[in-house]
Amino acid sequence: MGALGSGRFVVPLVAAALLATVAADVARRALHHEVPSAGPAAGAPSGSGGCTPAAASTPTTAGAAPGSRADTRSGRLNLADREAALKRIALGQDGTYLPAMLAEDDSILHRWPDERAARPLLVRVNAGAVPGFVPDDGAAVVAAMARWNAVGLPVRLQETPDSAGADIVVLWSRQLDSNRTGRTDVTWRNHGPIVHVEITLATHLPSGKQVVPAQMTELALHELGHALGLDHSPERSDAMYPETSAAELTLRDRRTALLLYTLPTGDLK
Repeated sequence: MGALGSGRFVVPLVAAALLATVAADVARRALHHEVPSAGPAAGAPSGSGGCTPAAASTPTTAGAAPGSRADTRSGRLNLADREAALKRIALGQDGTYLPAMLAEDDSILHRWPDERAARPLLVRVNAGAVPGFVPDDGAAVVAAMARWNAVGLPVRLQETPDSAGADIVVLWSRQLDSNRTGRTDVTWRNHGPIVHVEITLATHLPSGKQVVPAQMTELALHELGHALGLDHSPERSDAMYPETSAAELTLRDRRTALLLYTLPTGDLK
């Protein structure tokens, strides 16, 4: 599907430059034995973002995560963890867009915490009481969930009828603002571990044309990627490209998600 909106992305050269800068900063701190300075206490601002049909998730920041390996005020990883994470990214970055993600999200990594692997992430796909919603739209979300589950991440998505206990809630709207068709709002703690996600999918494109089920699968695949912690890819063929038209995950999508879930959450700067 040709997208009608646009999203912010960074070409690999810029992403690589940022990664090199981050690595240089870590090396300098190791040489001089610097202690990372603490940032301001985490507040609770909120926001959302997106594009058509992709969504640039602009998260909500909640309170600090007890027991986190990051600084409880700034979300910054300690020196040893930052060094280890950057080495792992450098070794595994070929065939992934993890460096571009770091550039897009200011060198902060977000994903569901390791302890969530003990049970599935519960996804509530609400019935859409909006014009244009058809049962096939809900089925498209479930199909997209199956594609992400096939990646083999330590967390799995499972549909639930209970909105109150859901980790990820899928809602519907006839149209969204700002020339987009999907939006993902992510809530995390301490600038890292994801705790809740709300996805909103539009049944109509900004032009007013109804989104068909095949397009809804593409849209849901992209938004669920954001729900799992992925940001945008600079490669047009990837499901996480801002103007997505991918009905299947590419090898880069899968490799990036798998690499992300080997890394700690938090600020790598």
